[in-house]
Amino acid sequence: MKNFIIVTIEFFMETLFKLPRYKLFNEIKKTFLVLFGNKVGKETIFYPGVWIMPPRNLKVGNNVDFAKDVQITTGGSVEIGDRVLIGYGTKILSSNHSIPINKGQVFYSGHTHSAVIIEKDVWIGANCIILPGVYIGEGAIIAAGSVVTKSVSSFTIVGGVPAKIIKERL
Repeated sequence: MKNFIIVTIEFFMETLFKLPRYKLFNEIKKTFLVLFGNKVGKETIFYPGVWIMPPRNLKVGNNVDFAKDVQITTGGSVEIGDRVLIGYGTKILSSNHSIPINKGQVFYSGHTHSAVIIEKDVWIGANCIILPGVYIGEGAIIAAGSVVTKSVSSFTIVGGVPAKIIKERL
């Protein structure tokens, strides 16, 4: 029964979030997330293809833009501040597989969960990966294609794999 419920939720999520970013459809997407206990601010835009699973443990501020094909895992919780731009194809991960002890099997090793917090006025470029436990400070910019493995200070521009400081915003 549990698998049936999960697959049904996934089906509705995928179907609903394929819809274009018209205001009415964005309100329906927001309502879907709120019904699962999430907090979603005003004027949030969901482009087609956004994937948020499980649809819980998500807090989104006002005027947040989720570009096409953004994926978010919320097992460890995700908080996104006001006026955040999240570029095409970005992945925000708050859960990951555990590394097994000794030479144990990866498949059965379980998961680790760690919150991701993105402060206000952040710009995350296209195709970035934000790993579990990362904090991104206010006004930070993440260059396209970056893999963010460590927290990013406020008003800092980072880029690369793994992401490193490019410069401070003045």
